[in-house]
Amino acid sequence: MMLENDSQKSLQLPFEFHYVPDRSDTFIQPGEVVSIDNSMGMVICLCTKGSIDIKSGLNNYSIKEKEMFFYTPAGFLRVSNVSDDFTGLLIKPKLDFILPLISNLLNVRSQMYIRDNPKLTMTDQQYKYISGLLSSIEERINHEISSEMDERRRMVLTELIKSQASTLFYEILNQYLINQPIELSAPDRNDEIMQNFIVALDLHYRKERNVAFYAAEQCLSYSYFSEIIKAKTGVTALKWIISRVIIESKQMLEFTNISIKEIADRLNFPTQTFFGKYFKQYVGISPKEYRKRCKNRKGDISANKIEFDLYNYLRNND
Repeated sequence: MMLENDSQKSLQLPFEFHYVPDRSDTFIQPGEVVSIDNSMGMVICLCTKGSIDIKSGLNNYSIKEKEMFFYTPAGFLRVSNVSDDFTGLLIKPKLDFILPLISNLLNVRSQMYIRDNPKLTMTDQQYKYISGLLSSIEERINHEISSEMDERRRMVLTELIKSQASTLFYEILNQYLINQPIELSAPDRNDEIMQNFIVALDLHYRKERNVAFYAAEQCLSYSYFSEIIKAKTGVTALKWIISRVIIESKQMLEFTNISIKEIADRLNFPTQTFFGKYFKQYVGISPKEYRKRCKNRKGDISANKIEFDLYNYLRNND
């Protein structure tokens, strides 16, 4: 069954479903670099057949049948290999829909664990249950949208489907916790501040590298905000900002042919020279040299795999 995109738009749902390949032999190609709209809270990729190999951040993942991958808006996603028989489903909840669901259940440490371990391998029974929930949502949308309804009934229907979607996302989280148990503790006010910082950083790191900006976003003083971020994660807010900018810089240098000057412009540096000094300060080599070394690597991506855990990286490089 195919979910019609027009149906999703007409109901103004806070999520999207996209089947891949989507009536196009070139929808996903090896070597393609993918990014998503910052209005989306995440993308959940469910592989229903075959396999797809991707690189997210500086980590490589192979997603096979009955596996899920969670991808957040920040940075690039690079497709390195797609099997001929690959099929899948992209589930794209909007940020203002998925964030409350996650924040009500997971503290910051748990959320960071999922970010750093974004792959879920399901059993046959788990996959069947998730597929059943997806089918139920599809059937409801495609059936109801074809019938006559007034605006009041449309509003009720939209809320009903949103409720079904909430159940789906809670069940995905439930399956994740079954397969990869993590300690759950009730989020507190400081967790909320840290969560808001992560969201703001995802949205603004290309333009804002000043801690004061992120503190002001939550109407907090610089010192109080910095103290909370340090207490929650073990590293400073400035280190978070720097790391996000450096990761983005590395990805553009490695995965694209964008000029260094344009990269500097995209990341809101006043000049290419300023960007070069910033990059070298934290990476140890110039952007030009980094790009050269990436191009000179021999073998496939897996042979040059760089393990990267954002949370531990930040702690170990403070």
